[in-house]
Amino acid sequence: MASMIRVAVLGCGMISTQHVNAFRLSKHRATITALIDENISKTRAFEEAIDPKPKIFSSLDEALRWNEFDAIDIMLPHDVHETAAVRCLRAGKHVLLEKPLAHNVDAARRILDEASRIQPRRVFMVGENASYWPEVVKAEELISDGCIGDVHMAKAHYWESEAQSPFAMFDADNWRYKVERVGGGILMDGCSHWIRPLRIWMGEIDEVVGITSRDSIKSMEGESLVRALIRFKSGKFGQFSGTLTSAFVSKQPFFHIFGTKGEITIDGDFFGGMTLFNQEHPKGLKLGSQGGFMGSFKPEIEDFLDAVLRGTRPKAPAEFALGELQTAAAIYQSTKTRRW
Repeated sequence: MASMIRVAVLGCGMISTQHVNAFRLSKHRATITALIDENISKTRAFEEAIDPKPKIFSSLDEALRWNEFDAIDIMLPHDVHETAAVRCLRAGKHVLLEKPLAHNVDAARRILDEASRIQPRRVFMVGENASYWPEVVKAEELISDGCIGDVHMAKAHYWESEAQSPFAMFDADNWRYKVERVGGGILMDGCSHWIRPLRIWMGEIDEVVGITSRDSIKSMEGESLVRALIRFKSGKFGQFSGTLTSAFVSKQPFFHIFGTKGEITIDGDFFGGMTLFNQEHPKGLKLGSQGGFMGSFKPEIEDFLDAVLRGTRPKAPAEFALGELQTAAAIYQSTKTRRW
C-alpha cells in the first residue's frame, strides 16, 4: 500500500481551516496538492500555509482534468454534495464528504448507492467529527466502565451565539442561512454534531416529537430553535434542544448523561471540559478538557488517512450518517403534525 496520498480540498470556507490544519499535522502521510473554490480569494490564506504550494482551481472540472490527487475533501453547501461527491467517486477518488450527507434523505441515499459501487476499491467517508469529539469518546469509555451504572436518559443542547462563537460564519449572506442550500435550519447543520453523540451512547433512535421556531437572526430562513423528546430503540429516552441566537448566552452544558449510579456532564465550551458524578465523587470529579470539539478534527482526518493508506474501516460507516438526516426529517414532520 502507498505511504502517502495527495489530497485536494474542495471548498475553502470556515470548516476548511480545521481540516487543512489536521492534514498539515499528518504531513508525513498526506500532502495537499490542490485547493478548489469558485472564489479564488478564499484559497489564498490556505495557500500561504501549505508547503509545497498547492495548485489553485476555481472549479472541480479543472481540478479533475489536472488529476494530480488521490483523495478529495469536500466541504461545500449541502445542496451540491450529491453532484460533487458522485463526480469524484466516478473519477476514482477517495472521498471525505463533510456532514451532512446531503440536503435531504433521498439525495443522501443516491450518494450511498454510488459509493457502494466503488467500495472497497475506494474509501467513502462522511466527516461527522462528533464521532471523534474527545469528551464524547471519554464519556463512552466511562459508560462502558460502569462509572454511572446503567444509562437511562441523556440531554443534548446545541447552542451557539453569533456574539460568542469561535466560528466566523455569521454574516447575512452566509449560505448556511438559506433553506434551499442547507435543506432546513440548524437541524440540518450544527445540530447533527449533537445528535450523533446521543446515538453513540443511547443506540438508534426510534421516534421523536418536536417543535421548531426562529430566534432573532433576521437573515436566517430556517429554524434557529429546536426542542424534541427522543425515544430510543433501547428503551432509553432523551431530550434534545438547539439554539442559534444573536444574543449573549450563558455557557450551558452541551450534554448530561444520567445513569443509575451517577451522571456525566460535558461543558458548554468548544474547547472542552467534563465532570463525573457518582458515589466516589458526589461533588463531581472535574476531568478537565479532553480536547474539546475543536480537538475532534485531527482524529477524524487520521481515521480517513488510515482507511485510505492502511485499509482500515472508518469509525462509523458512511451509511450511519443517514441517522442524523432521518432524525431531522422526523422532527420536521412532528412539528407539522404535532405528533410522535
